[in-house]
Amino acid sequence: MDGEHAVVFAAVFNLCCIIGGTAIFTPGTLQIDWKPITRDTFFYGISIVAMLFVVKDGSVTTIESLALIGTYFLYVLVMYFNDSLMQSMDKCVGKDPAASDGNTELDGKGDDDDDEEEPGPISQALAAPVSSLMEWTIPDCTKEDKKSLYMVTFLSSIGWIGILSYFMVEWASKVGCILNIHPAIMGCTLLAAGTSVPDAIGSLLVAKNGQGDMAVSNAIGSNVFDILLGLGIPWALNDIIFKNAIQVDASNLMPLSFILFFTLVGVYVVTALVGFKLSTPLGIFFFSLYFMFVGYNLLHEFKIIDF
Repeated sequence: MDGEHAVVFAAVFNLCCIIGGTAIFTPGTLQIDWKPITRDTFFYGISIVAMLFVVKDGSVTTIESLALIGTYFLYVLVMYFNDSLMQSMDKCVGKDPAASDGNTELDGKGDDDDDEEEPGPISQALAAPVSSLMEWTIPDCTKEDKKSLYMVTFLSSIGWIGILSYFMVEWASKVGCILNIHPAIMGCTLLAAGTSVPDAIGSLLVAKNGQGDMAVSNAIGSNVFDILLGLGIPWALNDIIFKNAIQVDASNLMPLSFILFFTLVGVYVVTALVGFKLSTPLGIFFFSLYFMFVGYNLLHEFKIIDF
């Protein structure tokens, strides 16, 4: 499975399963602000449309790949002026920006014990090598004397995510070959879920603290990153280094991208219809969308259906 299909599969997983999991596993009903999810959905839609435009002819040129990268930096620029954007959106619906604090609420959440369980000795022993390596290579910028190293922390974290994701995908592919599992099954299930583990853990942790906006923005915003930079940078490097346009499988990628776009629209519309409240029934519905996508992809891959 190539990188483009991996990005699409992971994107559908992020939309349906991470947001759905956040809704299911968060105690009570999580009320989220409509503005951040609207902002991220809009830019994610732009990202998908940009990808469709780039791959429609089966070839990606240097200009096209650089345009994807430039679109991501436009997204970053908008995020820089996020406070002003949120206030403008409030004014558009006739709401006083001063009355909006941007906080989310958990309805029906019990008084949970905030004390975290200490890991057992076996877990500590297994985690010690990785934890030590992370401590040596990633500065803890929450400490007063290392706050100035926040950019090093950010870049080191991205580097480690890239390294670990690469080996995870490689090893999962080899396991699939050894066990004679079809690449299509591996791609839309194990690999899609595996590459999204950091996003899933992050969203669930912040959602349990009542930060639903951050959980949803993490799931959607990471997809913007995956499409615009996760595809744009490798494509641009290939064009620059090898001096030729990269070829992509547009015949399969185009329908999957359209499905991704309509999944995004469906997730946003359904969330809006329920008043931007993440609940267990909504989470189950989102998971059902993902399983429908997996079913369609497998039926198409095995030539059972032609569309």
